[in-house]
Amino acid sequence: MRSHPRRMVILLVALAAGSAPGRPGEGIQAGGDVLVRPFADAAISYDSNPLLLRKGQELDDFFLDASSGLQVTRPGDVLRLDGLFWGRLRRFEDLTSEDSDDLSEELRLGLGRQEDWRLRLHERFGRVSDYDLSVRTLGATGEGGGDRYLDRSDRIDRHILDCGVGVDGPLTDKTSVEAMCGYGKINYLSRDLLDSTEATASVKAARKVTDKSMAILVVEYSRMENDSLSNPANYCAARAGWRWQGTFKSRFEGTAGCSRFALDDSSADGSLDRDGFSYDVAWYWQAWPKLSLTLGGRSEMHLAADTAQGAKVADLITTSAQYSPTQRLALGLLVGYCHEDFTDGEEVVGEARVERVVEQLRGRLRCDYHLLTWLKPYGEVWQEDTQDNVRGGYQETRITLGVKAEY
Repeated sequence: MRSHPRRMVILLVALAAGSAPGRPGEGIQAGGDVLVRPFADAAISYDSNPLLLRKGQELDDFFLDASSGLQVTRPGDVLRLDGLFWGRLRRFEDLTSEDSDDLSEELRLGLGRQEDWRLRLHERFGRVSDYDLSVRTLGATGEGGGDRYLDRSDRIDRHILDCGVGVDGPLTDKTSVEAMCGYGKINYLSRDLLDSTEATASVKAARKVTDKSMAILVVEYSRMENDSLSNPANYCAARAGWRWQGTFKSRFEGTAGCSRFALDDSSADGSLDRDGFSYDVAWYWQAWPKLSLTLGGRSEMHLAADTAQGAKVADLITTSAQYSPTQRLALGLLVGYCHEDFTDGEEVVGEARVERVVEQLRGRLRCDYHLLTWLKPYGEVWQEDTQDNVRGGYQETRITLGVKAEY
């Protein structure tokens, strides 16, 4: 695994070298409308607790992240392509046992015109260790952002696979529908955690009510498995809500309803069946020409990775602000909160038996400065505070200084 990232990046750069290069910062025209942008990134970080140890046991360290890869895009009215291929190595100063090499890739393909039926494909594979902080939010384009599937993972090195296909389009002048199905898999690089798979399907129907608003109905289904269960668990949710777009500067979409988690498994101790409240909210507001705000929130129920034959209810909320005082300088703030209730498998604390509850507050402050069209120094501060009433919490602060070069 250690040599694969270097080989892949060398191969991709060699393929791109045969195309017509532009000036630095403009990319390489690889025939037609395809644009290839090689990049390299190097950063040094100080981490107060990279092993996520309990309070009073922390070990701090410095580490180097170096990555390189290619970004491939093809904008178009009918066929759209976004691809990202990169390799990364991480080297610690003292905790050398935590050194790692990663190879990851993402592909997104869109086919069809905006006002007609469209087909969308996505696929991602790679090794990750940190959270994707954001749940689904709306951006300036009105499309959703954030990777919901990664928020289902515990904070530890893991290989992930996430792929899916979707179709959306108009049924009538006032009614549209969107259907998606997907498959996800997590393989942890630790024997203490349970690998899992998940198959999902969803249908969203929207009907225009006014020029600026639509009524929405959403139905979701997931089939989940992990190493501790002999039969899969099933999760379904039905929600109704509203979509509103006042101007290009503001838009909102929110749904709420009910959900059910069911598990028929002889290996489980007791029943994990649960009925609950389900919601999904996304909001975008361009407050000023240089300032935009987003908000995202979602509830989910899924299998626990660190508790055999267990499940948990998760509430995820994130908010972000983006501010660009000049054309060169960009500031970003992202805050995320996660509350998890473990519904079964009570833990022993002293002589008492309590249900486990985990609360996580995460934040990231980032500054990017476009020194040149192709060169961008950046700085980032990450803070995480996790409270666990059974296994003990931890705190982590990470400070990063880096530079990214993009052809």
